[in-house]
Amino acid sequence: MSNADHVTWLRGGKDTWNERRRLVKFSPDLSNVNFSEVASLASQPEYNFRGFDFSGADLTFADLKGLDFERAKFTGADLSGANLSESNFFHARFDRAVFHGVVAKQAKFDQASFKDVDLRQSVLEGASFKNALVDSNAMTTLQADIISLTPKRSRVFVREPYKIGTHDRSLDNLSSEPPQKEQTYLVLYATNRKRTSTESDWTFGNLRDNKLNFGAAQVFVPKSHKIGSVGSPFWKRRLIGDDRLKIRKLTPLNGDLHWEMVTENFSAGRDSSPATVLIHGFNTSFESAVLWAAQIGTDLGLRRGISLFSWPSQGAMTAYSVDEGAVEASKHHLAQYLIEYMDNAPEGVNIIAHSMGCRCLAGALEIIGLSNPAKLRNLKHIVFAAADVDQDVMRNVGAHVVGNSGLTTSYVCGNDLPLSTSGWLHDYARVGLLPPVFLLSEVDTVEVGKARLLELGHGYVSSAKEILNDLFQILIHSKAPAERFALEEVAHGSGHWRIKE
Repeated sequence: MSNADHVTWLRGGKDTWNERRRLVKFSPDLSNVNFSEVASLASQPEYNFRGFDFSGADLTFADLKGLDFERAKFTGADLSGANLSESNFFHARFDRAVFHGVVAKQAKFDQASFKDVDLRQSVLEGASFKNALVDSNAMTTLQADIISLTPKRSRVFVREPYKIGTHDRSLDNLSSEPPQKEQTYLVLYATNRKRTSTESDWTFGNLRDNKLNFGAAQVFVPKSHKIGSVGSPFWKRRLIGDDRLKIRKLTPLNGDLHWEMVTENFSAGRDSSPATVLIHGFNTSFESAVLWAAQIGTDLGLRRGISLFSWPSQGAMTAYSVDEGAVEASKHHLAQYLIEYMDNAPEGVNIIAHSMGCRCLAGALEIIGLSNPAKLRNLKHIVFAAADVDQDVMRNVGAHVVGNSGLTTSYVCGNDLPLSTSGWLHDYARVGLLPPVFLLSEVDTVEVGKARLLELGHGYVSSAKEILNDLFQILIHSKAPAERFALEEVAHGSGHWRIKE
């Protein structure tokens, strides 16, 4: 049986399919799939499979009849028993593919490549192999006679374009320079938001889903990017040019592929990055969360990417109470996600939570700590930034918050308007706001008191170079506060530190 996720992904189009295969290595299981049915369920009219990468795929007994697979790649694929009749495979690559029992009557294989492919057990009546690359012993004499081709391994480029329907398809200009790929940054996401469609694409909205959705975002980071910024305001861009980070591609993944990417990118190795999960705060859309994560990951030098847990914030200043309900409900999804993450990142996981997202993290840590406290030791460094958490609630879950194997840090500030408003609404002090300063055993409380940093507002954790540098010392070098050059101790032995003036 075929893999249901793989079949669904076929309907997403060539670019998304090929991008997913580029991001993570997997062998598509498309056995017994009727490709005509897949095409009929796709959103685009006259759907085709031109340029799809089916390399290494299981296509046994699949029905590919009567469709367009121009320039598709079937390298190393198993096509045993498949029906390829009446389909267009112009310039397709079948090198090292298995063709045992294939039926390909009236198929167009012009300019296709069949290196190391045995065609002798396939049915090829009426098939066209004009200028194809075929091994000299790949066909029987009878097959060669039927298709009017003397088997000979040679490459001949056609002088005229191959015609299908009313559209001409000519060979690529082989002498042209290949286009340079722009550099993008990888954000692996998990979200309990529901997927929603836009006019031209899709994204995740503000409605809750009852499951986790996984994927990978490719974010363009311009060379003009400034540390601590996702882009300049409009008036400034008129003067200096566009320096905004932009989401180039969202690629859905199932759980298996997502965790494969986590293992590949964040396991110990020369080019790996420390596994780091970000959790955003109140008033944050999915797109804003992805850009925020990419900016932090880029500025911290996490070259292989960063992970993001995005809960269904409404993305509106007026929806504070709605976000409170959503973040409370999301702690169970986050606990599930962190448990699976720890299983797939044996070297440990760092976590940075901001604002209301700190409630989600504190709740998830409590869930994990009550069910499997030993699991918390697989967490390395935990950072609460501008935590919109009731101070008494944090004291009650404190044992779980400090159950990790590394440092636990809380960034606090005395001039944070959103937290001041939250404290007024709840009529109780917040962890990220002082006075009173929140101190907890085994938690390093770092006070942000510099006037310039206070001007950056509630989002100072991602905007201030001093904070980003301090995070770098924590996540990359595991340095305690006394070893971090930007900090000074407020009171000896209290766990209260301050960014130096």
